[in-house]
Amino acid sequence: IDDGGKEVVSKWTTSIANDGQFFTDSNGREFQKRKRGDHNVFGPDQPNSDEPVSGNYYPVNSIFIEDTVHSFGCVVDRSQGGASLTDGTLELMIQRRTLYDDARGVGEPLNETDIGITPNPPYDNAERLGEGVIVKGHHRMIVGKGGSGASKMRGVMDSVFSQPHVFVASAPSGTAIPFKQATLSMLQTSLPDNIMVISFVALGEENTYLIRLGHQYGPNEDTSLSRQVEIDLHKLFVNNKLTSVQEKTLSGNQMRADWEARRFQWDCTKGDYLLSRDNLRDGRVVLKPLEIRTYEIVLS
Repeated sequence: IDDGGKEVVSKWTTSIANDGQFFTDSNGREFQKRKRGDHNVFGPDQPNSDEPVSGNYYPVNSIFIEDTVHSFGCVVDRSQGGASLTDGTLELMIQRRTLYDDARGVGEPLNETDIGITPNPPYDNAERLGEGVIVKGHHRMIVGKGGSGASKMRGVMDSVFSQPHVFVASAPSGTAIPFKQATLSMLQTSLPDNIMVISFVALGEENTYLIRLGHQYGPNEDTSLSRQVEIDLHKLFVNNKLTSVQEKTLSGNQMRADWEARRFQWDCTKGDYLLSRDNLRDGRVVLKPLEIRTYEIVLS
């Protein structure tokens, strides 16, 4: 590298008139609307920031722009910096390497190499060894109709997060493999299109499991998939009877009812502050947009 450093980005240019607005995810969940040069970020005295590039970059797992006609977005396989620095464009920072400290807090150049670094003074001169690291990855591009950006992104985001696992075994040539069935699923029926199993974990006690169900869509992201959904846990599991179900907190370390009894009780009966209470009724649960619910179940 020369001139002090290099920043490598992927950039897409479209005809979308997004008027400086773009959307980034918050930890892979709710989308946040961003505005290029937003004075709420830079302050009212700096409508055009002194850092027009870095000041408009955000950490993203997914990012999209849209207008009334088209939408365009990208889902990455690891967190990266993303922005829309001009209307109709998206860009993602793939790699950044500098030879000098950029005075942003780390106290050293961003100069990663594939071998490492010698010890710091006074033991050595902190010299980088080897070539610059090579960054690889995947960018999944999504194109849709106007106003459909969030809806189009959701399914791709979750498929990237929960990719299929491939298992391979070996056997002598000509050996008959006694597969009883070509596919296997724990579920008796398919889940609704907007619900996913986030985790299914065997606990210490026999036939006891921790299951997390998540609603994949946010409010107003899709005309049908953003609606709340009722699920009957009794009908989910193949050849197993659900004998017990209790709701836990999201982390699974305590009963939700016990936590509800101890927590401070805010007035959440009106406005945007209406909270979702325990909604488990005879094994039937209701998931609202972007909700994640955790249950401890016992199967016979």
